[in-house]
Amino acid sequence: MKMWLRKGLIAGLCVMSAIVIAGCGAEKQAPASDKPAATSEKAAAYPVSWTETLDGQEVKQSVDKAPVHAISMSQATTEMLLALGLEDKMAGTAMKEEEIYPPLQAAYDKVKVLSDKWPSYETFMAENPDFATGWEVPFTKRGIPTEKITAKNVPIYVPSSMQKLDANLDTVFEDMLKLGDIFGVRDKAEAWVKSEKEKLAAVQGKIEKLPKKKIFVYDASDGKPFTAFKGYTTNILKLIGAENVMENAGVDKTWAAVSWENVVAADPEYIIIADYSNGIRNDDDFQQKVAAIKDNPQLANVKAVKENHFVKVKLSEITPGVRTVDALVRMAEEIHGAAAK
Repeated sequence: MKMWLRKGLIAGLCVMSAIVIAGCGAEKQAPASDKPAATSEKAAAYPVSWTETLDGQEVKQSVDKAPVHAISMSQATTEMLLALGLEDKMAGTAMKEEEIYPPLQAAYDKVKVLSDKWPSYETFMAENPDFATGWEVPFTKRGIPTEKITAKNVPIYVPSSMQKLDANLDTVFEDMLKLGDIFGVRDKAEAWVKSEKEKLAAVQGKIEKLPKKKIFVYDASDGKPFTAFKGYTTNILKLIGAENVMENAGVDKTWAAVSWENVVAADPEYIIIADYSNGIRNDDDFQQKVAAIKDNPQLANVKAVKENHFVKVKLSEITPGVRTVDALVRMAEEIHGAAAK
């Protein structure tokens, strides 16, 4: 993966820490959202409204009818829209950070790609958009400032799961239901949420009596390992009996650097590694990271290293989006073994 693409997603993750400093909730906490909960109706009653916090400012947003020229400014939100079958309502997509989730590839191929990174204001407006979504970062001076978009009466929706320090899987579900209301496809959103809950419940039933595992999440290293502390990643891993050893390290951030000495002291049983290799079948980045960890004499006695317990994920699988449950099912099988299958 190109470094600027990775930085785009990491910037979105780090924004969550800057927006709210709060502790993680319980494993089965209520959805963390300051946006109105989606209605129980099967289809939205327009107008559908919500409040965004963009560039530190609260902005009231609404749609009077279902968008038909939506633009997604990040891959995670692109996949959320595609999971709801909205490719025909999308005028464009941007910021493809890694390979598209395979079940959504055919739908993605129908959507116009506006830019590898974020499009210019001119490119964005040329598509006559009537709705925009993405992480918060694309709607700042690093992408297109919020006020330039809202001045053209284009509403912006940043999912709560991508803004809240204490976001969890329920927050993603609420985001999907809200998108269902915005686009008038509440039935599809409810069906998707129901299916994901059933998949997760099936594996949870197999592992609920098994001992919890201590894990460390390893993204990258620039002298010090970059890892997850609080927030979405930590919260979703709890759903499969995986306890992040950095959750109570006293760092009120979602992602940040930590010392290798802290990792040694925590002695994780498994190390979950974010793989940035290009292509679905290529795992060069993962293998290089595993080799670097094994070659680090500081880590020789860490249980995960001694037992060769390394789990490969894509960053998009452990950050807000539609891939979470499938990733959790797979990770549960790797961490808990045959009992989870």
